[in-house]
Amino acid sequence: MKLVIIGASGYIGTALSAKAKSPLEVVGTSTEGRDNLTPFSLLHPEKFAELGIVRGDCVVLAAAISSPDICRNQPELARQVNVTGTSAVIASALARGANVIFFSSDTVYGESGVAIDEAGLCHPAGEYAEMKREVERRFLGEPGFKTVRLSYVFSRHDKFTKYLCACAAKGVAAEVFDPFDRAVVYRSDVVDGVLALVVRWDALASDIVNFGGPALISRRRYAELVRRLACPALAFDVVAPPPEFFVSRPRVIHMVSSRLGALLGRPATALEDAIGQEFAMEPST
Repeated sequence: MKLVIIGASGYIGTALSAKAKSPLEVVGTSTEGRDNLTPFSLLHPEKFAELGIVRGDCVVLAAAISSPDICRNQPELARQVNVTGTSAVIASALARGANVIFFSSDTVYGESGVAIDEAGLCHPAGEYAEMKREVERRFLGEPGFKTVRLSYVFSRHDKFTKYLCACAAKGVAAEVFDPFDRAVVYRSDVVDGVLALVVRWDALASDIVNFGGPALISRRRYAELVRRLACPALAFDVVAPPPEFFVSRPRVIHMVSSRLGALLGRPATALEDAIGQEFAMEPST
């Protein structure tokens, strides 16, 4: 089996590619084709055939324009990538007999202060979520298609953690938005869960899996944990986000999963433990 990762140079794609290379033949793509990756852009889905997908292969769609602001301000470009190009690639892969794992988002559920699992109704919040949901609706039910709905994905290299650590290193106070709550999931759990899907496709009958952590975490709590466990010099101010911030971002998404633990063979990693693991070898300032 060949594993094709569309977006292998991205935040999750890089980690997925690195771990998958041991047991699997991996083909990674990026728009620019850097670092020995195969050049491929979702703006040109007609070139997907050149990747040589055959029956039994698995394609992971980890590439997208994920910024809610870009999706709102440049909707035509975002739609061309997130819907038109992505749908063409999925349809082509399925037609060739490959399995497809599509990276979706917890934002397809919309604002939810109560726990919502894979059976929950979707109320997409913002253009990005609407695009993800449109692709899901087109392909859910296809035997070779599964959608992974991601919450905020933590590692020492995620955007918010890097921001906090940079502020600590510079001796300036970080601004932490509140309210802004997510079921933060560890990137290693995402990688392990996706690889479990790849190699044990039929072990999970459902075509939807929520990838979220075991607890709803506010940004305030997130920053407190990073300070206590990794960046003792961190100072931060809790501030209210500007009103426009929530135009395309729900304040709270309490996403839970009845299926991720079965994939991992263990509970999802708590944020406290994830921070400890990430910074164990190289503690920050």
